[in-house]
Amino acid sequence: MNKDSNAKEASKSGSTWESMPHSSRGKIVWGLWFITFIGLVLGFFYREFYEYVVMFSAVHVILFLFFFRFQIKAFPVQSRIAYLIWVAVGTYVPHMVILMYITTIGLASNLFIGYCPLARMMYLLPWNREEPFSFGLLKRVVLTLPVPGRFKPASPAS
Repeated sequence: MNKDSNAKEASKSGSTWESMPHSSRGKIVWGLWFITFIGLVLGFFYREFYEYVVMFSAVHVILFLFFFRFQIKAFPVQSRIAYLIWVAVGTYVPHMVILMYITTIGLASNLFIGYCPLARMMYLLPWNREEPFSFGLLKRVVLTLPVPGRFKPASPAS
């Protein structure tokens, strides 16, 4: 897609996010997730940092709701809401701190190799996938190599 078609798409969707340059979007996303990751790592040593992760994740959700004109159906918004719920449960529900360890590993995977386990789980929800649920789809979702941008599994073998 060239710059003109990107601009036309942005004007159709009306999304602030779509009107931003792709490189800026990538930097914003990586920076927000990296700040979250630092909070998670600090939480290993000082549990009160997990509360900051929850607060920062709530701000992250609000920011993306704004970027996507408060469209909850937008995949980036959905994934941030799911993340907020995950870290809130891991922080505030007794004996669920294991969720914080899981999310630390998952976020490191996302930041440093581009493999986002949460996006892959979110893709499997009925309103996000483009084909019926099957073992083959599950296998492709888990085994597809990291991709830049929104996750989409490899096409089924013909």
